[in-house]
Amino acid sequence: MKKQTTLLLTMLLSVNFLFAQINYSFTTSATTFNTITNATVPFLVGNGTDPLADEGYVNYVPIGFSFSYNGGAALEEIAISTNGFISFAELTNSYLQNNLSTGANGERPIVAPLWDDLDVNITSNLTYTTSGTAPNRIFTVQWLNTHWGFGASAAAISLQVKLYETKNWIEFIYQPENGNPVSPSASIGLTASNTGNNNFLSIGSISLYPSVSVASEYNNVTAKPANAISFMFKPGSLPINLSSFNVKKENEKNILQWTTVQEINNQQFNVQRSANGINFSTIAIQPAIATNEQSNTIRNYAMVDAQPINGTNYYRLEQVDKDGKITYSSIVSIKNIRSKWASINIYPNPVKNNLQINIDALANSQITLKVIDIFGRQLIQSSYNIATSSSVINIPIHQLKAGVYYVQLLNVKTNEQITQQFIKQ
Repeated sequence: MKKQTTLLLTMLLSVNFLFAQINYSFTTSATTFNTITNATVPFLVGNGTDPLADEGYVNYVPIGFSFSYNGGAALEEIAISTNGFISFAELTNSYLQNNLSTGANGERPIVAPLWDDLDVNITSNLTYTTSGTAPNRIFTVQWLNTHWGFGASAAAISLQVKLYETKNWIEFIYQPENGNPVSPSASIGLTASNTGNNNFLSIGSISLYPSVSVASEYNNVTAKPANAISFMFKPGSLPINLSSFNVKKENEKNILQWTTVQEINNQQFNVQRSANGINFSTIAIQPAIATNEQSNTIRNYAMVDAQPINGTNYYRLEQVDKDGKITYSSIVSIKNIRSKWASINIYPNPVKNNLQINIDALANSQITLKVIDIFGRQLIQSSYNIATSSSVINIPIHQLKAGVYYVQLLNVKTNEQITQQFIKQ
């Protein structure tokens, strides 16, 4: 429940652990949400007079085996909040205000499949269990039929966090429910004990191709997935920390840009492209800027795809270290549409507040631009005179609800039409 809370004095654990900067690889996949049964319902305490299902938390929950988080010492217990996260410290608050960068200071590290103002409706919807046999047991915490956002009247999502024995993997699993979020603004990811850049790993959406960052927190996740999705985090000393990776269109070329905030033993980036997001091939090789063995300096890279394929272009980075080991970035995509009179590219996509539309026209044209929803209802309409080659139009769309929409451009003279889909977060 959104409100002001009184901060209590943080109680110290009997043993203090120091966690280094966050260091995990990240992959996504389609999956099946298997509801855990015959699980333990924890005894919750809470924030004042709020219902425990809304603002509850519990400490000293046994994992059932030793688990090493972020390369640290072996841990035996966790704390759980109804607001979509667990902690390896002792909680004194359910922390409805999500903040991976600096939040829950003193009670970090946080593992957050969906940190927001959540309500599990009844306390028995929050459960945990340890399954399997040593040394391959799995500890699962489940938030079932969760109301997402203050005032939400129906369950919008179910979620789980899993800890894997021996491998020390962490998995988030999501299942959409029938209800809708109300004013959602969630954070998803991991944190170290410390705060600030490189002390968190932030995921930008519940999707198969989310943005990932260790420098900028995505604290406004708003949309539940259409189907069950898994996020997997695997520990290890990664050769790079990639803080951003994006693609944009300039005339008929696609410009890829990425930034690293740390490089260890990095040899090169193989820039790979795909027409379907599954089968990739290398189209360029970018040697590492850092020539020494280790760099903690921000490094900016760029590469031009001068001949993108027709339709949607999917890109990823295949990073190769000097020992031959390979890791992959998340996937970014851009759609190249060419009609007889123009091509367009819209970004960012998904988008939160402002949609930028790049129009590459073959001739000066008068156009009508519309934004329509999936039912064909017109929500925005404007007219423009565009010049030959590139024109940029910015459309504020902050007033739109989260969902799928379409940009539609009509050439007034020729009656030719271009339509492209986008997702409002």
